[in-house]
Amino acid sequence: MAQAHIGLSGYSYKPWQGPGRFYPPGLKPVGFLGYYATRYDTVELDGLWYRLPSEKAVADWLASTPPHFLFTPKVHRQITHRLRLKPECYDFIRVMLDPLKPLAASNRLGPLLLQLPPNLKRDDDRLTAFLDQLPTSQRWAIEFRHESWHDPAIETLLQRFNVSWVAADTDERPADWRDTADFSYVRLRRSVYDERNLEEWAGRFRKRVGLGKSCYVYCKHEDEGSPWIWADRLQELCRIPTAEERVA
Repeated sequence: MAQAHIGLSGYSYKPWQGPGRFYPPGLKPVGFLGYYATRYDTVELDGLWYRLPSEKAVADWLASTPPHFLFTPKVHRQITHRLRLKPECYDFIRVMLDPLKPLAASNRLGPLLLQLPPNLKRDDDRLTAFLDQLPTSQRWAIEFRHESWHDPAIETLLQRFNVSWVAADTDERPADWRDTADFSYVRLRRSVYDERNLEEWAGRFRKRVGLGKSCYVYCKHEDEGSPWIWADRLQELCRIPTAEERVA
């Protein structure tokens, strides 16, 4: 069933702890993920961009979260930034996916986020070859950060491979929302969202869910910020009644 999965980009931030913050005082960092999972049903894993997780780390993720909780990793920089989608990165994709197999086997692996470098310009042939060899057993989303990619031809290409065009909403550029897959991936990165902004986004999410397409939504991470305020409000605005509530 389609759902709006709303969470934060990362969870392990010590400044988020304290009176009036996200994590209660006294909670040890080892307990952050378990607490986080009582508030949201998904998290965007930024750490994978830097290094692959150990077998123990993945086992701990699974043990710390309920069966419905989804992990959405940001694809390792070796693929997007060092090799920049060139054929030399293809083997590393399998290397990256290997430690994530326990997540996939338990239906706990969300879409994988491919965030391209801001200076990587449009190259249709390179992108086509890259998408053509991605394992179709996983869902993929791609964030373009150079304006040359913003073309209907790229949208059509992503539709061909069922890859989601990431709607990244920033202070510098409003989100470019394009329907390219059977799910949507949204990153809310502005410094501030007011009630009107949140209501507009929630309306978009409800519409997509109504069409049978899930939305994966992640609010900006900042050590000193409070992105959970926006995520909490979006959860309220996007709440879908359960079957029991509909009957009542």
